[in-house]
Amino acid sequence: MRWFALFLAVTLAGCVSPVVVDHRAGTDFGSYRTYAIDPPEQDEKALSLDGQRVQEALQRELAGRPLDSAGEDGADLLVRYRFVPVEKFQGSTLQFGFGWFGNGYGLSTSTPVEGETYKEYKLQVAFVDRGTKKVVWEATSRDTLYESLSSERRAKRIDAMVADMLKRYPPTAS
Repeated sequence: MRWFALFLAVTLAGCVSPVVVDHRAGTDFGSYRTYAIDPPEQDEKALSLDGQRVQEALQRELAGRPLDSAGEDGADLLVRYRFVPVEKFQGSTLQFGFGWFGNGYGLSTSTPVEGETYKEYKLQVAFVDRGTKKVVWEATSRDTLYESLSSERRAKRIDAMVADMLKRYPPTAS
């Protein structure tokens, strides 16, 4: 019985989608024919390397779809993306302590929690109806990007994130 429970747990863990997808109910996705990639606002006009990787992956994945690339003014859908920061904690949350109590007096000590917080980033892609300016479809990766990833691993991870997201566009009727 234990082996069956372990097998079931491993099988179900493999079924978790690498992305979270949401869409506006009642949207006729078949009416959208064209798209334009609308990058996030930049402090400077240069696009980051990760931004370039996302745009290249989006263009590659959207090329085989019934959507055609168009200029921003003529597109039915604006494809927007952003990197959502997620704070993580790395360190020890285990505390040790001891104390003594006697005759109405007490004494204790403990070790402090040690560690640091850092940020990782989830990729979020949204399709926005150009006419209404409302998001009609959105996907967020469960995977993250972090500082120590090499250029090659970052590119592969972004490619996989975008591919996993767009496998679920357009949404199927449920």
